[in-house]
Amino acid sequence: MHADRFTPRRIATSIATQSVRTIRDPWNLLIAGVGAGAAWAIGLPAGAAGVVGAGMFGVAAVVGGAVRRNDNDGDPTDEQSHPLRPGSPQANLVAAMRGYRSDLDDLRQSAFAPAVAVTARHAAEAARQAEIVANRVARAIEAVDDAVARADRVARQMPRSVPVKDSVERMKQRRSDLLMKLTEAVDEVGEVYTKLLELSTTVDLLAVPTLEASEAAQLSDSLDAIRGAFTELEVDAWTTRALL
Repeated sequence: MHADRFTPRRIATSIATQSVRTIRDPWNLLIAGVGAGAAWAIGLPAGAAGVVGAGMFGVAAVVGGAVRRNDNDGDPTDEQSHPLRPGSPQANLVAAMRGYRSDLDDLRQSAFAPAVAVTARHAAEAARQAEIVANRVARAIEAVDDAVARADRVARQMPRSVPVKDSVERMKQRRSDLLMKLTEAVDEVGEVYTKLLELSTTVDLLAVPTLEASEAAQLSDSLDAIRGAFTELEVDAWTTRALL
């Protein structure tokens, strides 16, 4: 009855429409540009850097669509299909991020002061996206760990090879930078939650509308900084995975 939905013309139209959406997506272009720039910065030829950028654009488009589907399903993580290594620093950070997101959801539902409730809602939404990014970054860190382990085996077989040693050190530094940035970004979410909790309690006790509005505005600025930090982290994670 619906066979006409799958005619070659309709399929071609659907593919073309999806292609246009992909090309117009500024996030895919940003990731591709950063990836190409990073490849050029580490000394790859211009042609190779272009290949890296094009590859990252394709991966970003495919995974971006998958992420959007996951968002619609309400599942911000990919833990069941790819669990993080238990007890690792990155796994602990993702768990902390999950806890902050849950705490902000609870605060959003329990806040009585209007400005606090609105800011808590925005914070909870930001934390949800931050949790998704934190998972991606944690998996990028684990991908680096795997690559370092393989490279270490080569280094042991070629102890005099300076290029091999340099490659291992660059990967280790990349891992360290990612972990540090993730730690700082997750800590910022915890700070916002703590300030919101304090503000909610203070306003409920003192009933000071001016305090409520001014403090909530300051927290909104903090949320903008958090969004920016996790956006940068996501680009770093994509770049790291593309260069491995």
